[in-house]
Amino acid sequence: MTNWLYKNWAKLSVLLAIAITLLVIYFIKLENTILFLIWIQIPIYLLHQFEEHARNGFKNYINKKVFQVQEGEYPLNEKNIFWINIPIIWILMPIFAGLSSVNIMFGLWIPYFAVFNSLSHVFFSIKNQEYNPGLIVSLILGIPVGVYALIIYYSYNAVSPITSIISIFFSILLHIVVFGYIKMNYQKNEL
Repeated sequence: MTNWLYKNWAKLSVLLAIAITLLVIYFIKLENTILFLIWIQIPIYLLHQFEEHARNGFKNYINKKVFQVQEGEYPLNEKNIFWINIPIIWILMPIFAGLSSVNIMFGLWIPYFAVFNSLSHVFFSIKNQEYNPGLIVSLILGIPVGVYALIIYYSYNAVSPITSIISIFFSILLHIVVFGYIKMNYQKNEL
């Protein structure tokens, strides 16, 4: 069962994105723009995951293009891709989006995370002068909706500098942990 899940979770993300979008539209009133924009980041990111991982494109891109590994399933394989993505996107984001219903400041890191991740795809695309899996959703939804969410967030809320710093730090920290894990897995397999 776990092998099937490792291979197919990203394909399920499209269905989950549709379901969450419908739930967000139904339960989060459009008048509550900020909360809506926090919650809508989740289905956008699920579509991003589908583009990245449904056909193993991101795994192959990172392994072969970024780390120049032509044989072997490292630094990324189906199992560690699953365990990188599920805790952050399928668990942590919904928890903090839910906490945003109590205090909107809990959700500020979510659009920052989406924008930072999307910009990393743009960076690699420019650097390597080619498409990388995740780029299309990043350009069409990740960056525009994430930046719009941040603009609306700051225009409606008096956000303290410390809340902004914590949110930016947390979203960058998550990226550093993921990139560090990938690099560590690469070095471990190179020995």
